[in-house]
Amino acid sequence: MRKVLAVVLTAFWGMPAFAGGVALVLGNEAHDVLPDAPGAAGVMATVEALEGLGFLVLSGEGLNAEEMRAQLAGSYDQIAREEAERVVIVLSGHFAQSASGVWLMGADSRDDGLALADAQGLRLTTVMEIAAQATDDAVLWLALPEAQEVDFGRGLQPGLPAALDVPNGVSVLRGPVGAVIDGLRASLRPGTTLANVANSSRALSGEGEMSSSVPFLPEGFAPGARADQRAWAEAQEGDSEASYQAYLTAFPNGQNAQAARAELERIRNAPDRIEAALFLTRDERRAIQRDLSILGYDTRGIDGIFGPGTRGAVSSWQERNGLEATSYLTRDQIFTLAAQAADRAAEIEAEERAAREAAERADREFWALTGAAGDEPGLRSYLERYPEGIFAGLAQERLQQFDAERRAEERDRDLAAWRRARARDTVAAYESYLRDWPEGAFVDNARARLEDRQPRPEPAPPPAAAEPDPAESADMARARAAEAALGLAQPTRLLIERRLVRLGFDPGPVDGVFDDQTRVAIAQAQRRFDLRPTGYVDQDLLTMMVSNLFREFFD
Repeated sequence: MRKVLAVVLTAFWGMPAFAGGVALVLGNEAHDVLPDAPGAAGVMATVEALEGLGFLVLSGEGLNAEEMRAQLAGSYDQIAREEAERVVIVLSGHFAQSASGVWLMGADSRDDGLALADAQGLRLTTVMEIAAQATDDAVLWLALPEAQEVDFGRGLQPGLPAALDVPNGVSVLRGPVGAVIDGLRASLRPGTTLANVANSSRALSGEGEMSSSVPFLPEGFAPGARADQRAWAEAQEGDSEASYQAYLTAFPNGQNAQAARAELERIRNAPDRIEAALFLTRDERRAIQRDLSILGYDTRGIDGIFGPGTRGAVSSWQERNGLEATSYLTRDQIFTLAAQAADRAAEIEAEERAAREAAERADREFWALTGAAGDEPGLRSYLERYPEGIFAGLAQERLQQFDAERRAEERDRDLAAWRRARARDTVAAYESYLRDWPEGAFVDNARARLEDRQPRPEPAPPPAAAEPDPAESADMARARAAEAALGLAQPTRLLIERRLVRLGFDPGPVDGVFDDQTRVAIAQAQRRFDLRPTGYVDQDLLTMMVSNLFREFFD
């Protein structure tokens, strides 16, 4: 049965703490085809000692070549990832050698010889090259099981060569399983050199970097404390909830555990996180901005977005209320802010109501002094001060009446002046009318009368090129045709002439005959109604005259 173990300080593939080193322990005792290697699994007893000193240990027993290479790859990854200072590799089982290399054979290896040695075993040169990646020291322990004749096939011999090609920075110790276990444990005592370990046991032999002065583990070696400090430094550099939590996971009772918990509390109680945990909706944010605005703080808009304007307003409010100016709100602060805004809104409403009442009193008092008497100067004085006042509509209505009365008086005087001119029916009378009433309603009539009474000069012959305007003649012809199409009866013509008189025009004698004077009056009426002044009655003029008649009737 194969057994693969990955015993680590915390979690494999990315522990947060720094181990004292990386170790790989492989013991292949049981084999599927080849004879077993008695005692090889005993090296697994070194795992606990390595772990006790803070080594990150990967181990396995009864592994085939692929599984051993996988464990070696995991060790290589951890050595590079953690920049391991020390590397310990313990191998035990059947070793096979040739002129080209040495292999620890897998539990499923056969007697297929040199050609398949790499497929069935783990090459030691690769193992030593990976061990050399340690930043300080690396040691390879080769534990030999009890002697036994094993046939690996053509080109392979059992056992280890007399000497290995050991790379710089690597020490190799070999010997029986028991001696290797004892020697490894001895080497893990701080202050012990590998040379002293080898010299103290006749069963062990060493080669490579076998220093007699530099211990494998220095005096006072405390990888846990160093790992603690390095992990704490990494947590502080990250300065996040995740980094401090990772430190506490690795060192729940570490030297900096209390400080890590305090930092976690700081981060979790950070003002921005407390506000974010409220999950304020856009409408709730708008309500907060409205409350701040009511209290006189400028949020630069009520849009539900907490930008620099809103944050500045929050800070100012916090300062005024004796709070820490974080610019972020807690739930209690939001409630306090809302209560203050509600109180202030009530005050503002009361102030506005009082101001309205005072303004209304002033309005009424001024009306009593001015417009209430009903005279025009008083009404105008009121409107000048209160154009939108309580009595503005009434004042405007009364002023319109004054204006209407003046216009009516003006029309009456105009009509009286015209009648006097008609009664005299002289050039002087009409000229006097035009002089006194240049904008009068009968100006056209007066000019027509004057023209009839002025001596007419002999008409000059028209220029050879002068021709009547065909468009004007055509318009007049259409106007005459339109009037004819109405088929105006005598009573209707009489009614039209009376209506013209009612409107202030002079159609001449009201006899149902449309003479030149009548045509002038018709044209004047058309101008008043913004119609084309043809002097001929059409449907539009009739409609306007009738509607105006009804309006006067109801007025």
